[in-house]
Amino acid sequence: YLLTIHLKEGRNLVIRDRCGTSDPYVKFKLNGKTLYKSKVVYKNLNPVWDETVVLPVQTLDQKLWIKVYDRDLTSSDFMGSAFVVLTELELNRTTEQVLKLEDPNSLEDDMGVIVLNLSLAVKQGDFKRNSSFMRSVRLSDSLRENQLWNGLVTITLLEGKNISGGGLAEIFILLKLGDQRYKSKTLCKSANPQWREQFDFHYFSDRKDMLDIEVWRKDNKKHEELLGM
Repeated sequence: YLLTIHLKEGRNLVIRDRCGTSDPYVKFKLNGKTLYKSKVVYKNLNPVWDETVVLPVQTLDQKLWIKVYDRDLTSSDFMGSAFVVLTELELNRTTEQVLKLEDPNSLEDDMGVIVLNLSLAVKQGDFKRNSSFMRSVRLSDSLRENQLWNGLVTITLLEGKNISGGGLAEIFILLKLGDQRYKSKTLCKSANPQWREQFDFHYFSDRKDMLDIEVWRKDNKKHEELLGM
């Protein structure tokens, strides 16, 4: 299976810094292993991440754990966690999850929420092998239509070098293949940003789509400008 996660935002997160705020980031875990860590949003209790990642999932009889931490120079303070039971997700349908953060060791009643979109798909080739287990998963009407893709294109975004204007604004990348689209995390001002992210696109053998790669800059006023493609 492929689990697409769009980490959107946090709301009313808890304070962990002496200055009355936090520097939150998120970890996604399966089977006790951290599979993805988000960027840090500094000094913000209502952070907006807007990050997308695709994770391979072997079986659905497990929980996706979402754990939030406060970035600190020496250590990271726990800000709460939540989980999603994968068997409760509907295949080939994107659902928004508003997850309440909890910590059994904390005296805080309200630790805020994390908002994300989740989408679960069957990897081509796994459908027959997992057909017996599929009966326990809610199948959507669009399953057959979405099985028309017959492969994956994996793009690993490593870094940029000598990006014009990169040292003056935040940089992010847009990847487009047909009607599929991914946005990288937005990095701080640098002419040589390092993303080290991976994206999986569905491949359709009967299409001749070109992979478009766009470099964008974003200034403090949320103005976005295309730098090149």
